[in-house]
Amino acid sequence: MSYIFTVTETDDDVWEPALAVGQLFMGGVDALSSRILKVPSGLHDVTGDWVQMDTRLYGEFVTAALRRRGRTGHPEMIELMDGLLPVMVMLADKAGATVTAGTPTERVYLDWARDQDRVLQGHVVERGDGTVVVR
Repeated sequence: MSYIFTVTETDDDVWEPALAVGQLFMGGVDALSSRILKVPSGLHDVTGDWVQMDTRLYGEFVTAALRRRGRTGHPEMIELMDGLLPVMVMLADKAGATVTAGTPTERVYLDWARDQDRVLQGHVVERGDGTVVVR
């Protein structure tokens, strides 16, 4: 059994992870959306295993999460967001949602999140002097 993520505007199915993966992903998205960012995610859980996506709202949500990730220096927040945000970016890309990077750190992060080998590369960190590194 799997979760199905469908773009509302086109009725295209863009991601079908295993049920437990979909549930874990949606739990993280719901927490980030309602408790941390306080913005709608653009994902509407229709039946517990089927999600409809509003790509405009979802792109805005992922952009807001990217901005939040870029502003934090809290190591545990970085670790937690680095588990969820790359999957959010992948889903945005598959659905055609626009994610906008506003800073060099955000641009580096998007490149890192889209890299299939990111687990081997470490985490994106902005130094005090404004430079960005992956370590």
